[in-house]
Amino acid sequence: MQIMKKILPLLVVCTFLGGCKKYLTTVPQDFITPQNYFTKEQDAVLALNAAFDELSRQWYYAGYWQARMVESCDDVYCTLTGQYPANHQALATDPSFASTWQVLYEAIERCNVLLANIDKVDMDATKKGYIKGEALFFRAYCFFFLVDQWGPIPLKLKPTADANDISIPRSSVADVYAQILKDMTAAEELVPTTALGDYGGAGYPAKTTVQGILARVCLTMAGDPLNDKTKFEDARKWAQKAVDSKEHGLNPDYTDVFIKMISNQYDKKESMWEVDMVDIPGKTEHGYLGYLNGISCPLADTGNCAGQVRATRLLYNLYNAKDLRRDWNIAPYYYVASGSTVTRSYMSSTALYDRFPGKFRLQYTPFPRTTGRSPVNFPLLRYADVLLMLAEAENETNGPTTLAYSCINQVRARAWGKLLPGATNPTESNLTAGMDQASFRQAIQDERCREFPSEGLRKHDLMRWGIFFSTLQKMKNDVTNTALPAVNSSLKQIIINISDNATPKWRYWPIPANELSLNNAMTQNPGW
Repeated sequence: MQIMKKILPLLVVCTFLGGCKKYLTTVPQDFITPQNYFTKEQDAVLALNAAFDELSRQWYYAGYWQARMVESCDDVYCTLTGQYPANHQALATDPSFASTWQVLYEAIERCNVLLANIDKVDMDATKKGYIKGEALFFRAYCFFFLVDQWGPIPLKLKPTADANDISIPRSSVADVYAQILKDMTAAEELVPTTALGDYGGAGYPAKTTVQGILARVCLTMAGDPLNDKTKFEDARKWAQKAVDSKEHGLNPDYTDVFIKMISNQYDKKESMWEVDMVDIPGKTEHGYLGYLNGISCPLADTGNCAGQVRATRLLYNLYNAKDLRRDWNIAPYYYVASGSTVTRSYMSSTALYDRFPGKFRLQYTPFPRTTGRSPVNFPLLRYADVLLMLAEAENETNGPTTLAYSCINQVRARAWGKLLPGATNPTESNLTAGMDQASFRQAIQDERCREFPSEGLRKHDLMRWGIFFSTLQKMKNDVTNTALPAVNSSLKQIIINISDNATPKWRYWPIPANELSLNNAMTQNPGW
């Protein structure tokens, strides 16, 4: 791979010590190689830290990937008018594709080097198993991201030994998923039940994390493009394991889930895996969550936000008026500055394409606050997702059973405030009983939209359900429907363009030009 050729010089220095985040306190200055580096436990821990550090890179979960590459669906949409992936105007040469590809394969290379050398480390066997399991899981997660966005990809399972050996052909989608399942299943047996200490925390997977992501992988395999319906049963099994562990539960207050996340309080009961961010001036370890896709605000102390993403009327109308998620996920106001203070400016009740996503409100970040970036961790897996995946898999396997209803109704009860002290009429939020399988499937799809806007899951869901392009057409139909309140003309045109530009080639992203030029075995995706 071309990216492997870039990082082969000074391999270990770049690979293990270049990830120095808040985990690392000292940096050795001597030149080291894989052959002489892996001797003691700390070496393996630093190598694992360096691999997971890739998650917080600018073109991965730091924020650009979400706000500028995938945030244009029926829940929220990017308002940038240039050539961006999110509005389906980017060219194959757009650097965002190459940067994301590069980060993912750098992470895979770091995992490969660690896995190739972990057995020579003199350390406790159980702890060694933890590290091996987390490396296997993370490598598989990177492959999952790659195959989801690019389709067939090079399946690189060994560290680069020769900088000239970079012509690796693409493996089929089925083969990539087979390797993902193999790695994650092995990891599930190795990683600790509770992620703690040097081997865990917000940014590291525990056993239930692996189980939850395995459920996501299996649901994806059951949908487009593989359509392997046998994987619904596997998804049900993995999600059920995570639930049965009793390690997790719903925070009774939906808004508190995100206030805790924003204020750097890790709540492992609800939030099962996060990308660990830090905000260091001059570094790229910070994120953009809540800055690019939050409530527009010009001042740092109140939560500076560029407001590049807006919510949709389709999302707003999915919520019942009693659903407390609505006015948290879709803010009815934005901030206007007057000197060093800001005031809220409320929007018209009909301006439902003008409103900003409100889920990640930077006013709750710890001081000192800055402009132009965000320290907020990116949520990769929440317990609510596990419950909804279990409901979906159960419905597809056995129909809308009592279990399926129980899972979705738990999420809905929290959303309507029924888990808060003093709540009345506890069953008011329940789905209507007696649905058939198709109706329950639609209920799950709608509930996921209500629960997860701005968390980077909607496009993935729509793609695996095979309804991404038809859903974008519904957005266009909504803004051009003269029977509905008129939409701001510039925002209307943005949404029309997002829909019209989403030709079939956008099922997958283009292979980066540098990869095509250096990897003779590589081919381009259709339409690019």
